[in-house]
Amino acid sequence: MANLSFSPETTVILAVVSYSFCSGSLVLVNKLILHHLPYPSLVITFQLWSTLLFIQIADAFHFIEVDPIRWKCVKPYLAYTVAFSLGVYCNMKSLSLSNVETVIVFRALAPLFVSVLDAIFLGREWPSARSWGALGLIALGAYGYALTDEKFQTQGMMAYMWPTLYLLVISFEMAYGKKNNNGCGSAYEEWTGVVYEYVGMASDVGVCGDGRGVWTVV
Repeated sequence: MANLSFSPETTVILAVVSYSFCSGSLVLVNKLILHHLPYPSLVITFQLWSTLLFIQIADAFHFIEVDPIRWKCVKPYLAYTVAFSLGVYCNMKSLSLSNVETVIVFRALAPLFVSVLDAIFLGREWPSARSWGALGLIALGAYGYALTDEKFQTQGMMAYMWPTLYLLVISFEMAYGKKNNNGCGSAYEEWTGVVYEYVGMASDVGVCGDGRGVWTVV
């Protein structure tokens, strides 16, 4: 079968749609899981090791290729791994304490924060006027959601503590992840990077207890 070829614009659109579908589906699935198994860190740990197992099986059958783990490449990933771990944990806590809509709204605000961090710390261009307009509409929609959210009306900002932490952590993680180009990757860098991240995350998640007999991230 011939390889499919798409224009750059089509590739970007397909990537955005695919990411949105996977991200949105994961939020719904995790919310359902946490309803029946209210242990966020236990769910995270299972998902991490399942992903690592899937990658190793795919590598063993030569569907993908993964570079061997090298210590000199582990160290540059540590800060990103900690941030990623905290982001995942904050996401799970948000889902366990808030509704799915709240998590999605806060997640949608991340591009606004990341665009500012990119311009300040990575030297990238500031968003154009058109982009600012789109980001402003997202922020306005989030503000409108808060005005009609019953939890926010009764609890104030305390209702949004975990979603706010989630937003801040993933914004840092996304910006730092772009800077974390340490030269250790190969042509299959995306899979090797996932291994470094998830092995570190699994270690982070398994460090401490939350007093309920399961693991958690500090």
